[in-house]
Amino acid sequence: IKHNIKQKEEAKMLIRSILTPKDKLITLKLDDTIKEAINSISENGFLSLPVVDDKKFIGFLSKQYVYEKFLDSEEKDFEAFSQKPVRDFVYMKIEPVKDSIFIEEAADIFANNQVRFLPVVDNYGYFLGILTQKSLFEIITKVYGLKDAKIVIHSDDFAGTLSKIADIIYKHGANITNIAQMDTKVMGIQEISIRLEGDNLDKLATKLQDKGIKVKEYIPSKK
Repeated sequence: IKHNIKQKEEAKMLIRSILTPKDKLITLKLDDTIKEAINSISENGFLSLPVVDDKKFIGFLSKQYVYEKFLDSEEKDFEAFSQKPVRDFVYMKIEPVKDSIFIEEAADIFANNQVRFLPVVDNYGYFLGILTQKSLFEIITKVYGLKDAKIVIHSDDFAGTLSKIADIIYKHGANITNIAQMDTKVMGIQEISIRLEGDNLDKLATKLQDKGIKVKEYIPSKK
């Protein structure tokens, strides 16, 4: 049980620990030409790039946005159009987030906004880097042990059953990575989902059954 509490504390990590720092990013400047920006975006296989000025995050520039603006302008010479500065086309889909927010907060922002990454700044507003969906989901998967083996148990006495389960798991030599509880809404039955690391976890499931624990399901590790 103590180990599980530790895992939940680890989940409360700040996004600064998993962001991609600015020195590993390709960024654009306000005075870059649109032609230079599009070449940089295309050559590196991106859809857009962040625009930074004097350490401050200004916004994004995407090829699609530039082309849309060109068509709306009714100009016919794209070569001439592309000599305009990035500052005329930069836009911002979402406000930057502070590097001091928790990964859970970042996950909520991703869930409510159609963005692939979040710009990250410090308390002074200086651009630090970006947080990608990929890096966020990777750490959530790791912290919550979503690839670990899982044993699902039904019980009408959560506290008592959990204490008994923890003792059996400890004696087996396994390691609890996460515990989740859900009310089944049926006769007071609670569903306890336990993620584990260790050897011979299929035998652990059998041991729990033999001790009178109602094991509903055992799912092997996906690692």
